[in-house]
Amino acid sequence: MSLKKIGKEWTSFSATHLSPSQLNKSIDQWFNDYCVLNEQQRKNIPANAKMIAGGLVGGAVQDRIVYNLTTKEVMEGKKK
Repeated sequence: MSLKKIGKEWTSFSATHLSPSQLNKSIDQWFNDYCVLNEQQRKNIPANAKMIAGGLVGGAVQDRIVYNLTTKEVMEGKKK
């Protein structure tokens, strides 16, 4: 995931970066998550199916690129 550093004026909102997942949120959801909640409260939000699937896909793609594994090796869990 790519992170973009943001200016100091935004850090009063407890945000230190912008990520694609932040930018995909509606403005009211973003405001609640980054202006109302603090970091610990955000961490306590349960993961949803999109977050879990995104993590799994990201890990599989990273394994293919970093360890030069085939799709079959990734799916069957070849040791790195």
